[in-house]
Amino acid sequence: MPIVEAAVDGSFDVGAADDARPWDEIKAEGNALFVAKDFAGALVKYAAALEAAPQDQRHLLLGNRATCFFQLQHLPEALREVNEALALVPAWDKGLARKQCILKAMAAQKAMRAKSTAVVLGSMYGEKDAVLPDNDQAKPAHVLWRRLKASVEAQHQTSLDGVFAKLSNERDFVQLVYPGIPLEDVQRQKLPRSLRQLLSDAAKYEAELIALMPKVEAKANLVLENVKRKGAAMGDIMDAATEAALRPQVYQEAFARELLAMIQRVNASTHAALAQDSRFIADPTAECAHWDLIDDTVGKRLFADGAAFAVQDDFMGEEYLPLLLSDARRLKKQGKLLPVDQASMRFWTKESGLSDDFPALAEVVEKLQALPFALNRVYDVGLCDEAKLDVSCSTSLLCLEPGQAQPRRLDCGPPGDPSDNGYKLSCIYCLGDGDVTGGDLELVPLASGKVEVVLAKPDRLCLYKCQDVLNALTSVTSSSPMYYVVFRMHGTRPLVHRL
Repeated sequence: MPIVEAAVDGSFDVGAADDARPWDEIKAEGNALFVAKDFAGALVKYAAALEAAPQDQRHLLLGNRATCFFQLQHLPEALREVNEALALVPAWDKGLARKQCILKAMAAQKAMRAKSTAVVLGSMYGEKDAVLPDNDQAKPAHVLWRRLKASVEAQHQTSLDGVFAKLSNERDFVQLVYPGIPLEDVQRQKLPRSLRQLLSDAAKYEAELIALMPKVEAKANLVLENVKRKGAAMGDIMDAATEAALRPQVYQEAFARELLAMIQRVNASTHAALAQDSRFIADPTAECAHWDLIDDTVGKRLFADGAAFAVQDDFMGEEYLPLLLSDARRLKKQGKLLPVDQASMRFWTKESGLSDDFPALAEVVEKLQALPFALNRVYDVGLCDEAKLDVSCSTSLLCLEPGQAQPRRLDCGPPGDPSDNGYKLSCIYCLGDGDVTGGDLELVPLASGKVEVVLAKPDRLCLYKCQDVLNALTSVTSSSPMYYVVFRMHGTRPLVHRL
């Protein structure tokens, strides 16, 4: 118990006792009063704690004071306190949510006053709110789905940042959903370019989206509980009003992430289904099946000896290298490479029109796309003619800038797994000019777990089995970028790996 000394005039100043104690102890007393719903008493304690609180804690105390004023329905004072908090930490998510909640309440008060005035002036019948029918449409999943869909269509999303905000923006939506595909190709194929466009054609997806709602709700509730628990541990208590303001944002973000995952699953299953269609198998009797593309030792290593990967040097020939690098650099300079995670790239599709402008690269693409024909002729491995797969984006130009790398990935999941996209064999062709260092191919066969490094030598082609090998590109350590042509082949059956 602290000792309260009498002043010269014989009076006692209880606040002076607070001043003599640690600020966090006073704050804890304020928290206890807040929990007991003594908001006026909590305000006094938080004010006392503010006198000695360190700078990095002041916004939390101001936020708590804003919440107290809000609970007392002193909205202008609540707004003042939260503005002071945001002046200290402008990007404070809880503070922004609190401010949004306060402004919403102030707007509701204003609307209520206007409505009351209208009633006094003679408005006798207000429109009744729609009654939710007591049928299947009233189930929680449908209700949540309709609310989320309405929030998108209204174009006044409360999401401040994150996947939901990006999916609501055309440029970010295209980059997330169709990485490496330019906007003009998306428009040409009449694909949705924003979340709003996607949901406007809800008949195609509505059943799947409604089925996602329980998972969305569970994920959102988990996020909210974690935020509340972490805040409480720091003495930052989330009141019901703040939670109500945060909940739509959390639901929107959970919905966006599940939607993106669903799109990726649908794409993977579509690719896998097409790969099983015998009409798309590369014809082993075609003229290009007889082209001299890779050494016999490379094919034998992959398909007779059962190795996980193989390397072919001098794939195009030394005379092609200057032309290939010139094409790649022009493509980059013209802004045709699109940003993706830790790199930039561009898919090479029939519709892209790149072949006429970049003829040397077109030669590489033509040779790579002939590989499934040649491999089917010699080894009967059931690889597909990628030119026939309309949804396929099998060929791309990839650029790693200095310091960039590609993390480990598996190009195709195990057979039957949701991540099985039908790809069976990947090829990476290196376009370095000899001065570039780093950007090497790191391969980890799943059967052995041994890390193998394939140097990114100019004119080198590396082939590896998509379902058997983790692959990565190491960081480019020189001052010049590294370019690659990547080609992946669908197949009707796994390319079995043997040690």
